[in-house]
Amino acid sequence: MYLDEQPDIPYTALNYIVAEVNYGGRVTDDKDIRMIKALLKRYFCAEIMNDNYKLSKLEHYYAPPEGGIGDVKAYINNLPLEDDPEVFGLHPNANITFEQKLVREFTDTILLIQPRISGGKAVRSSEEIAQDMARDILSKLPKNLDKKRADPRTF
Repeated sequence: MYLDEQPDIPYTALNYIVAEVNYGGRVTDDKDIRMIKALLKRYFCAEIMNDNYKLSKLEHYYAPPEGGIGDVKAYINNLPLEDDPEVFGLHPNANITFEQKLVREFTDTILLIQPRISGGKAVRSSEEIAQDMARDILSKLPKNLDKKRADPRTF
């Protein structure tokens, strides 16, 4: 295998393979590929072999010491559930922008599923509209299957 034939770990080749070959077909913008290559330089380097090599300024992101699979799982389980934007080289305000977008999309979805009620004499509540829709769907469903008369191979 290529890696076994090399006297040293070919970090440049690994960076190229992951950034250009693996992501190259998916990422089409040349600036995005440059960014991926720059980010990967933090991971594909000789320093990664040092215990506790910092991958980020944040305390949780470091190269764990060599160990067994249990040690790796313990390290992964101690990582935060939500990544800080700094991990990806982004400004902390990127998180604010992301959360604003998320709330905007959530609000738009809520407004989209709200029934449109127009003024007039026969105004129905949201619950009545939902119940009518449920009844309509239920009326379109086939009758329950009679298991005694059905072919036993279908169960």
